[in-house]
Amino acid sequence: MNEFKACGIVLCALIVCIVFKNIKSEYSLFVRLLITVSVFCVSLSIFYPVLKYIEDISKGTSIYQFIPILFKALGIAFAVQMTADICRDAQENSLAERICFFGKAEIIVISLPLIKNMFQLCETLIN
Repeated sequence: MNEFKACGIVLCALIVCIVFKNIKSEYSLFVRLLITVSVFCVSLSIFYPVLKYIEDISKGTSIYQFIPILFKALGIAFAVQMTADICRDAQENSLAERICFFGKAEIIVISLPLIKNMFQLCETLIN
């Protein structure tokens, strides 16, 4: 049921944005930014039980050491996507592309332990 509420709120915000765009276009941008951040925060609260469940079922397994890396990468991806969407709403596509590039680079950097483990596993399999 939450998805219908979220869709209703976003559609109402869309109507407000359209009305403000004709009256005062700068207000339209603030409404879009407010709704984007609000939906992002609500989405994070929805994901918490899922992340907790993944952590609980992975305890005691060999992949448990990689769960924090997965969560960090997921958090970076969400934050970067929200920031890029805000930049696109503000008609700053080049900034959106730069923050996406930064996010991808950051995910690669925090994934280096996984990459190292993968290469060690491949070496073990080859030998």
